[in-house]
Formats: sequence, C-alpha cells, structure tokens
Amino acid sequence: MKKYLLFVFLLSVTIKPMAQSDTKIIAHRGAWKEFNLPENSIAALQKAIALHCYGSEFDVRRTKDGILVVNHDPTHFDDTIENKTYAELNKNKLSNGEDLPTLRNYFSVGTKELHNTLLICEIKAGITDPALDELTTQATLALAKELGIQDRIVYISFRFEILKWIKAIHPSAKVLYLEADKKLEDIVDAGFDGINYHFSNFKDQPQLASQAIDKKLALGSWTVNDLGDFELLKKQGVTLITTNYPDLFIKHNK
Repeated sequence: MKKYLLFVFLLSVTIKPMAQSDTKIIAHRGAWKEFNLPENSIAALQKAIALHCYGSEFDVRRTKDGILVVNHDPTHFDDTIENKTYAELNKNKLSNGEDLPTLRNYFSVGTKELHNTLLICEIKAGITDPALDELTTQATLALAKELGIQDRIVYISFRFEILKWIKAIHPSAKVLYLEADKKLEDIVDAGFDGINYHFSNFKDQPQLASQAIDKKLALGSWTVNDLGDFELLKKQGVTLITTNYPDLFIKHNK
C-alpha cells in the first residue's frame, strides 16, 4: 500500500505544461519574507511546506572541503563559500540561530514527510573555478539518489551546462532553464523540460509564453512580487510563479 501511495504521489508531481487555472506558487528561498525568517533557512522551508506551496526554491553551493550548502550569495558573512571549510563558515549562524544549512539536512527535512511541496533546487555556478560546477552538480544528484528523493526535486540553473550535466546523469530529472539567452529551439534540443525566466522577459515579449507552450515547454517566472504582474503572467499561460510572498499569492489565487 505504501509503495502504491508513493507511486501516486510521484505521478502527481511530474512537471508538464498546465492550464492557466493550474497556476502554482513557489516560495522564493522558502517562505521567509512574510514571516521574518532567514532566506534559504530550514525554518523558511518548513513554512513553505506548511503553506502547501507547490515548491520551495533554494540555492546550492560547495565549500572548500566539498560540503554542499544552501546559500544564495557566493559569500556567507563576507566569507567566500568556495574558499572556506564548512566548519569555518558555520561559526556564523543564521539570524534565527540555525546552522548554515547543509544540502543533506535541507533535503532530509524537506522530504521527511509525503507532502506535495517540491524542492526547487538551483545549482549555482561557482565564482572561483568553473570546474567546481560539475563537481557540485554530480554531488547534488548523488545525494538525491542516496536519499531516494530524485522525483521530489526540480532543478533550475542559470548555467546551461549544469542542466545538461543533470540530464546526462539523470535523464528523467525535471529541469528548467533560468537565463533568457537561448532560443526556445535550443531548450527543446537540449531535452530540458521548460523555462523559468524573470517576469520582465514575458512582459517585454508578449508572444514568448505562447511560443513556449507550442513547443510543449513548462513555463515558470521569477521573482514575481506584484499581483498585477502575477495576473498578467497567468493570462499569458505562465503556470509556475516564484515569489517572495507565497502566502499572499496563494490566498489571492484561490
């Protein structure tokens, strides 16, 4: 029975182009802003899950000693993450007292229950050595496989090659490209599942959404914090909306 329920769950989280009425809300770096929590913290992730967000977005980087951590900026308290060990970095706690989250802990907390909130995992490009990007990508996917949570994650990145590596390692992984610097044909040819562009790209190119839908690409947009922009994107057919105000947007979208 448990295996059957898990199978039903995994079917339900498959990313695919959706109808306009199926607009989904993703918490940007967790549900932090509305609840005065540190962004990318475990607490912000747990709040996003409690709100029943479609997904909770977060950022992955690699420390000098190879520990994967969840942090948006390349620095933590002015220390460059790639140049410091985890122990050195973790001397500085988050504003709520949390440790700098490791990806292992973040993955574990985010998937310990069979809820519907996906983990929207952005693998960040390194700033000191491009070769680190492939190591970060490989380690992230290996950890997801070890924990048995591969189908509860959607991967996003601004670096095209990172998503190509993901597809090469795990062909059924769901990936969305963040940078609007490629033709839609390139996205399709790479085997990516969709695009997740800044909302200004859809506003500046009103036909972009319909063109992507014609190519059967999933459509997402970040970071949408204005309800007017939200409604415009919904009308265009953008179905995955990443925002700093998930609670507001979920209530508005009912």
